[in-house]
Amino acid sequence: AVSKNLETSMKILLDFYKHEDLFPSIYGVIQELMKWSIVANMRYLYFKKHGLDLEHAREVMDNESRFQKTIHIENIDEYRQELKANEMFVRCKISHNDNGLNAEVFNHAEAGVSQERYLRDYLKKAMKYSDIMEYFHDHPEDTDGMGMGLAFSIILLKESGLRPELMRLGQADGGGGYSRIEIPFNEQYISIRDRILKGESVVPFEKKTLVPPEYEEELKIRLLEIQKEQSV
Repeated sequence: AVSKNLETSMKILLDFYKHEDLFPSIYGVIQELMKWSIVANMRYLYFKKHGLDLEHAREVMDNESRFQKTIHIENIDEYRQELKANEMFVRCKISHNDNGLNAEVFNHAEAGVSQERYLRDYLKKAMKYSDIMEYFHDHPEDTDGMGMGLAFSIILLKESGLRPELMRLGQADGGGGYSRIEIPFNEQYISIRDRILKGESVVPFEKKTLVPPEYEEELKIRLLEIQKEQSV
């Protein structure tokens, strides 16, 4: 039902802005971000139920495969009831105008340090993929391809001429998980990252938590580009 509602909403929205051709890539990436959020909530419950610590990297590595095996059709109803009982929901907010759209996905799961590091590493690698087989080369442990959906969506974004680097995965300022993808419709769209780099205050985002440390050099280059644009 959730996927169908998202599909219908995105078709209406993109039809209104005359960007129907972008539907497959945009719908795909938002759907994957929602799936990641749902799985994050499920992982949090699983680790809590079994007395495991998401902050402990070794415990996460030793138990992730066991957790993944619990994600199948027979357990969906059980997980759904547990998530509901613990008030762990996923919320998707989509803001849009003539220049572009911003999709934000929130969940209630607190990701440990190791999981946060994994998300950043995953995203960094996925940004460079031109073929989905590169995902399996980087993730030989995922023989079933359970985690390849987001990587594939990033490839689709690039093939559609969009900017996958405008995606963010991490923790929300108020706690819980947070992910975002911005889709420019034209050159007038200014991303949240660029707005902050220009010195604009964009609540609830902070410059120091905007992107992972490994992207600092890229940000410096982008800031120089913005300064050149302003001086023209």
